[in-house]
Amino acid sequence: MDKVINMKHIFILKPDTSKSLINCIVTMMQGKRYELRYTKDLDDARKIALSYQDEKEVCRLYAIGGDGFVHKVVNGMVGSFHELVVIPQGTGNDFARSIYKNLDAIKIFKESLNKQAKAIDVIQCRDDLYCINVFCCGLDADVGNLVNTNRKTTLFPRIMQYSLTILDKIFHLKFYPTDIYTYNKDIYQGNVLICTFCNGHYFGGGYQAGYYSSLEDGMIDMSVVPEISKKELPYYLKGLITNTLHKTKKFQHFKEDDVWVKTNQYVNIDGEKYEPGTYHLKCLHKKIQLVY
Repeated sequence: MDKVINMKHIFILKPDTSKSLINCIVTMMQGKRYELRYTKDLDDARKIALSYQDEKEVCRLYAIGGDGFVHKVVNGMVGSFHELVVIPQGTGNDFARSIYKNLDAIKIFKESLNKQAKAIDVIQCRDDLYCINVFCCGLDADVGNLVNTNRKTTLFPRIMQYSLTILDKIFHLKFYPTDIYTYNKDIYQGNVLICTFCNGHYFGGGYQAGYYSSLEDGMIDMSVVPEISKKELPYYLKGLITNTLHKTKKFQHFKEDDVWVKTNQYVNIDGEKYEPGTYHLKCLHKKIQLVY
């Protein structure tokens, strides 16, 4: 407890963060060492986290935002000994769903002050790119990327946007050729409907992706559903919506700690859109100190 209270606390947050949460932080932090660091844009969260890399003492960094925001903070933290606290302030909050039973931001913040950090895994995607939750291609990436593109131009809440976009996309299916392989074996080659590489459990505002994933097992949890026919649509749509996709006939599951994925589709990493190409995914075992 004393160790936590005496360390420096860095709150990385957006200008539109809940005023009640900010007031709670200021009240609870009276007499303690803390900084409020406001971002100018999404990538600023990574830059702020990166600016503490050379700190000699361990700091506690609070990522106050949604999945993309947490993704950026993590990408600025990897390689340091600092601790991460995730305070959900987005709409999907999928990584937060993997580590908390309740997504009440103020409650999570208060309870974090009494908790020690534990080491968890992170997935390295490229030399300077990391994933803390889910890397995906296929329908799931298409939906996530489209929702991200349209989030400022629609009146629907983001969670509803995911559901509506899934319905639209699944009735206008497009399959992408995808290769998954390791140093010495081919894992999958062909078109995919769903293709996820998971550290966490959820994507798209609560849809399950990592049915068998763990934050601490040193492995990347992979789920693949290959191309399907139109007559199979209702069956797989039901599986996706009810989080029972792992019980469907064509569902395939793999676990590896080091794997390549090649796709000509824009991928989605922790809710953020990235270029098509070949990604070398490596599980970095217990590389991040997380308070949860």
